[in-house]
Amino acid sequence: MSDLISLRKQLHKQMHRQLVILSGSESWQKNQLEALYQSDECVFWVSSKVEVAYDSQSKIPHPFSDLNYEFIEAKRLPYFLGQEISGAVIDVKQGMSADSLGIVSGMIKAGGLLILLTPDVDEWKNLVNPENSRFLNTPLTIEQANSGFTHHLIARWQQSNAIWLEENHPQPVFCDSQDNTTEKTVIELPTHDQQEAIKSIQNVAFGHRKRPLVITADRGRGKSSVLGMAAVECLVKGKTQIAITANRLDQAKAAFKHAIQSLEILVKEGVELEIVTNKPGLVEFNYQNQLKSIQFFAPDALILNPSSADLLFVDEAAHLPTPVLIELLLRHHRMVFATTSHGYEGSGRGFELRFKKQLNVHTPDWKSCCLLQPIRWAANDPLEEAMNDALLLDAEITTIEEEMAEKLNTDKLIYEQVSAQQLLENPDLMRSLFGLLVQAHYQTSPNDLQQLLNAPNIKIFAASRANNQLTEILGAVLCIEEGKINPGVNRVHGHLVPQLLTKHYAQKDFLMLSTLRIMRIAVHPKCQRRGMGKQLIEHIERTAILNRIDYLSSSFGSSDELLPFWFEQQFWPLHVGVKRDKASGSHNLVVAKPLTAMARQALSLVQNRFQEQFPHLLLESLPHLPATQVWPIVQTFRFKKRNLGCEKALAHYQNGSRPYESISHKLWEWSLQCAAKVQQSSTTEQAIWCDKILKKQSWQDVAHQHHLAGRKGVEDKLKNTINDWITSSPTVPFKRHL
Repeated sequence: MSDLISLRKQLHKQMHRQLVILSGSESWQKNQLEALYQSDECVFWVSSKVEVAYDSQSKIPHPFSDLNYEFIEAKRLPYFLGQEISGAVIDVKQGMSADSLGIVSGMIKAGGLLILLTPDVDEWKNLVNPENSRFLNTPLTIEQANSGFTHHLIARWQQSNAIWLEENHPQPVFCDSQDNTTEKTVIELPTHDQQEAIKSIQNVAFGHRKRPLVITADRGRGKSSVLGMAAVECLVKGKTQIAITANRLDQAKAAFKHAIQSLEILVKEGVELEIVTNKPGLVEFNYQNQLKSIQFFAPDALILNPSSADLLFVDEAAHLPTPVLIELLLRHHRMVFATTSHGYEGSGRGFELRFKKQLNVHTPDWKSCCLLQPIRWAANDPLEEAMNDALLLDAEITTIEEEMAEKLNTDKLIYEQVSAQQLLENPDLMRSLFGLLVQAHYQTSPNDLQQLLNAPNIKIFAASRANNQLTEILGAVLCIEEGKINPGVNRVHGHLVPQLLTKHYAQKDFLMLSTLRIMRIAVHPKCQRRGMGKQLIEHIERTAILNRIDYLSSSFGSSDELLPFWFEQQFWPLHVGVKRDKASGSHNLVVAKPLTAMARQALSLVQNRFQEQFPHLLLESLPHLPATQVWPIVQTFRFKKRNLGCEKALAHYQNGSRPYESISHKLWEWSLQCAAKVQQSSTTEQAIWCDKILKKQSWQDVAHQHHLAGRKGVEDKLKNTINDWITSSPTVPFKRHL
């Protein structure tokens, strides 16, 4: 019998969980696992989709297939978020990703183990990891991937409190005598943090409107259970209906579970209420001759038909796109958003970086609270500590004093390329870099750490300063090598920008050109707007020229803040994706900057074709692209000749001598050629002009969108805008812009 059973008993008493690494043969590992879990306990066997000798029924490889574990493909793990399990097993030979480690470790409840099956440590260090394939561009093979992430995990876990069992080494003994406590650890619920959160929710319910609450917490802190308990409290104190929404109903399952538990406790305490309905997504009960309800609604349904509920809870808010959250916020007056902090829960950083800015705009009196005390396990949990340390989930940016930030001279920083080996040799440097990436980008996840350390085609450029023999990274750019593809082959893995531009605009031989695609740019918040990002791009450009790279490129979610930065660095917009990003709600924009004559010729052709197509995309596929992004893109267009008749048409429309229907094409042509002039107008005027003149929306839609009195109201705005342009240069109205 494995002594891990004794370890589990000990962990149950302490309300802890543990990481266990079993290094040895499969037969020895099987012996360690036998009888470790009861038949009614749920244990996941997590695996990548790789070629192994699966048992036909369980899909778990021999000799482990009779262990009665549930096989879960790693890429499907996010669908099980919110579920509690007794333990999990990962065989590293079948592949292991950083995201999978983060997700599954947060699902294991007290007394459980996360068990890694590994070969001998020296063999593991050089073991091919199938999960690395996602980071590699063709023609790189899985054997060419680095093993830095594995080296990092081994180093961190050898220094942590992880239990490391090796077949040919003496085994530790786990028994109750090792535990100095005589009583089992008990966590009183609700915790102090939860009580404070429930009070804050009641303030939303019974206080001023338009003061939403944001609850953030790491995994296992009971934020969903808070929603359930608070819903019952609010209903008993006078509210009638609470609505709950989430990306999927199962993500809100814990809230409904704890709502029922709270009602059952009230009944036991003698409160006169009757539970009428208890089914997935709906709880109803009678109290004081009133029917009270907690009901789940899909987010899109709430946007089409806003709920009349007294209160709306959004569980796992980070899983919903920012535009959806904003729409819900605008349509409901009393809201609570609950979300998990770490990025592997979805786009958690998107919620932090994007949505809270929107809260400041729309509801500046919003409140926040944070749950710190865990409830699914006790504080100082060994598994949580091991994962936070190894996956850098608790990485923070370098602390910089205000005075130092004000005196910072970006010209005197060290701009250099940093290797994965340097990061491995200097864990503080790695933590500094990753903390910066997490803070700066809404999609950074533990898998990004794995890519940094394992992908040979990743280039890291950093801006740093030396401080007491320590190197502090204040800015960083991640690039990936793309291009140099044989144009005769079908679609290859990776190479995002070359393949996308070829598909839409370029000739096939464009694939042969090489590019450095800029994936991420991160600058310390206290050092922004000092030119550091610009200098990092210039350093990358010099490096690329020395290495005979044909062009620089990037693909990112378009925003009002980012476009000026890229266009100032002389990058050309070459493609706008018609689908909006699920996390940010923004359209994807591809930009590029030629570095060689061949690239300039090829990209000029792409630019011309994009310039021809973009106005039609606004009519058909990009109706929601904001005017504040349309005009900067249009301003980059190049025109071989100007249509001087457009200027006269504007004047005729403004003074009423020509109706809109007779010169709308001239107004359209002038708008494309004179975007810089349009951008001198107010944001509202730019939006109205864009919606009517470029996007050709109906008079009714434009009037409704901008709160104007029908066609007359829109035309008055258009003519006033033209008048402002004329009076701003009375002598020669527009000639200097043509």
